[in-house]
Amino acid sequence: MTADSTDSIQLLIGIGQILAVAIIPIIIWFGGIKYQNRKAKRDAQLHLFLKLMANRKATPITKEWVDALNTIDVVFQDNHKVRHAWREYYDSLNVQSPHFQQNNAFLLDLLSEMAVALGYKNLKQTEIDRFYSPKYFGSQMSRQEILFQENLRVLMHSKSMSESLTDEEFSAHQTELLQRTDTM
Repeated sequence: MTADSTDSIQLLIGIGQILAVAIIPIIIWFGGIKYQNRKAKRDAQLHLFLKLMANRKATPITKEWVDALNTIDVVFQDNHKVRHAWREYYDSLNVQSPHFQQNNAFLLDLLSEMAVALGYKNLKQTEIDRFYSPKYFGSQMSRQEILFQENLRVLMHSKSMSESLTDEEFSAHQTELLQRTDTM
C-alpha cells in the first residue's frame, strides 16, 4: 500500500466516524420519539378499555362511561374492527333500533374487540360479561334516590322551609319549573 491510499483510507474512516457520531444520536432520538408515541397510544387505549370495563354495568350510567365511549373513535382511530364494533353498539343504544334489546351483545363485541387489540386474546366474552356489584351499592343508591325525591317533593310544595304551598300555588310553581327546563 502506498502512503496516498493509507491517507485516503484514514480520511474515509475519519469521515465515517464523524458521520456516525452525528447521525446515530439523531436515529436514536427519532426511534425514542416513535417508541414514546406508540406507548402513549397504547396507554390511552388501555386506560379507555379499563374505564369501560370498570363501568360496563354501572347503574345509573356514569359520565365517565359516556366520556369514554365518546373517545373511542380518537383513541382507536387506526383500528377498524374496534370502530366498527363501536358504531354497531352506538346504533343499538337508540330506542328505535331493532337491536335495542340486544345492546349488551353489541357492548360485549366492542369490549372483546378492544381486548384483542390490546393483546388480551384469551379474555372471553363470558368473562367480560361477568360483573361484581355488591347489594350494598344498589341499596345505597336506592336510599339516595328516595332521599332526593323526598327533598324535591318537600321543596316543590313549600314557599319556604316552614310554609307549604297551596294546591294552586304548587300547580303554578310546577308549570313555571317545567317551562324553565324546556328553555334550557
